[in-house]
Amino acid sequence: MAAELFVLFVLFALAAPLVLWLLIAGETSNPTVVDREEAERIARERGGLDGTDRRESPDRRDGRDDRPDRDEWGVDSRWDE
Repeated sequence: MAAELFVLFVLFALAAPLVLWLLIAGETSNPTVVDREEAERIARERGGLDGTDRRESPDRRDGRDDRPDRDEWGVDSRWDE
């Protein structure tokens, strides 16, 4: 009985990663390649970007930096308060 359980466990241990690999390979075998505008349109259709989100355009050209202030050495100055 113990030998059968061991064999079953080994088979499962070998089969599980293989099944996962096959599932992942099937998902990534034929990716859809779209340009940025098409990707944003798809995101809006799926409930993603709605046009009011500040992060809609990650390559902002206005020169503003939304990251917290950091001193000259890169230490976060918020913790000094």
